[in-house]
Formats: sequence, C-alpha cells, structure tokens
Amino acid sequence: MRILVTGGAGFLGSHLVDALAKGKSNKIAIFDNLHRGRLENINQHRNNKNITFVEGDIRNPIDLKKIGNIDFVYHLAAQSNVIGSVSTPGYAFSTNVVGTLNVLKFASEKKVKRFIFSSSREVYGNPEYLPVDESHPLNPINMYGITKLCGETLCNAFSKNKNLNLTILRIANSYGSRDRDRAIPVFLENAKKNKDLTLFGGKQVLDFICIEDVINAMIKISNEDKFIGEIINIGTGTGTSIQDLAKSIIKLTHSKSKIIRKESRHFDVEKFVAKSNKIRLTTTRLIDGLKKTIEYY
Repeated sequence: MRILVTGGAGFLGSHLVDALAKGKSNKIAIFDNLHRGRLENINQHRNNKNITFVEGDIRNPIDLKKIGNIDFVYHLAAQSNVIGSVSTPGYAFSTNVVGTLNVLKFASEKKVKRFIFSSSREVYGNPEYLPVDESHPLNPINMYGITKLCGETLCNAFSKNKNLNLTILRIANSYGSRDRDRAIPVFLENAKKNKDLTLFGGKQVLDFICIEDVINAMIKISNEDKFIGEIINIGTGTGTSIQDLAKSIIKLTHSKSKIIRKESRHFDVEKFVAKSNKIRLTTTRLIDGLKKTIEYY
C-alpha cells in the first residue's frame, strides 16, 4: 500500500506513522508544513527507505502534487486545537476547510481505495445528553468545531458524488507523548517546574483517551470494509473533570504547584463523554496513561 499521512509530523500523525511502519511492505508519504508538526517526531524513520517526508501545505494544491500516486489517505493535517483556532481563525478556516477540500480532490483524482478523516468531538458542541453517540445533533460552539464540521460536510459530498470510500472519526481529547499546547501537556510542563496550574472554570468534564488507543482504533477501522461510509466516535466512555485532572497530575508528579481558578471561557465545551455503538475499544485508564505520559515529559 502507498499511504499518505497528512500532518504526519504532528502529534497524532507521527504516532500513526509509527504504527503503519510496522507493516514492512507499506510505503508511507508524510506530508506536513511543520506549522505544528516537528521533524523530531519522525526522526526514528529517517533511514527507512519506505518512508518519505514531503514538506508542503494542504492549502496549496501544487504542493500536493509532489506526493505522487497513493492508495490510501489518512487526512490528519489541521489547525488542531481550540485556542489556536480562536486566535487565528483565518488560518484555521483555510487549513481545515480549504485544505481538506484540496486533499479530497487530490485523493479523488488518484482514485484512492480508502480515505480516513480525523474530525473531533468539538462538532457536537455542548451536548444535549451523555454519553454522546454519533447520532447526536451537531452544534459546534467554537471555530475549531465549526471548521471540522465543514470538513465533514465536504467529506460526505465526496463520498456521495465521487464514490470515495471514506470514514470520519470524531476523536475525543487525546493525550500522550509528543503533544503540546493542550491541557495535559501544559499541566505537566507547569507541574514539572512547580508552576501554578490555571483552570478556566475547572468543572468541565471531558473524555481523555490515550494516543495509543486512538491509533489502535484507527488501524482497526482502516482494515475493515464494514467501516466504510461510517462516522465513528473514538473515546473511552469515561468523563473526568478538569479540576480532578489537575489534582491527579500534581499528585503523580509530586509537584508543589497550586491550582488557580479563573472564569470559564465561552469557547470551551462544558461536558463530553463519548459513546460508540460501532466499534469496541479497549482503552487505557487515565491514571495509567498519565503515568506513561509523565515518564515522557
């Protein structure tokens, strides 16, 4: 298989490349503009002749032509955090919407066998009920969720009109090694330095899933034709409050950090716990995942 991973030098993408590289017959193209991705995330594959890195931007169709022929696409490239999308809405829209359109057109032209789109639980907004299944109404409350929903709409259009074998994954709050600029890595970095952990509200309840569990789900979904045309939640089904998360990190790191509370932000979802009737996942307990992540940081 000739596999394209957009955003392959990022947090999610680099872990996916690690897993795909175990299939020794796979030829993998990592495509990344290094806006958030880092070359150090994929250094372990530098001498692998089956893996190539192409620096380019999904917003530029000419860059995509550097890739060549492909059979399978994992489209992960995005402005991938809420705060970044709020602070730079233009970049978020051009990347998550226009960029997704470009990748879909490229994949359609190459007549790829499968297309996996990495969406987000942010498309649901503040849920009407918990746990949230895939049939829950979609009502994003921030720019990131809006652009991801736009991306899903484009995917559905290409699936229907271009016969693209496509699967959409709505991923909960993933965490693990190589992540940055999100709650858990920020808390861990501050705890390591005995700096205060700032909570905006703190009562929000979210579903945190270990990156290895996300990758296992992605590979399983990729290998089974029954998931073609499906929208699938990827989460643990367990909610954890932000304040309990912060307390756990302080305890596990033996930090002298204190918890500082500020007013909640209008773009933060208050509660989310995932439910999926479409795939059975074995997931890591948050406490065990945090211990593993702490070792990395």
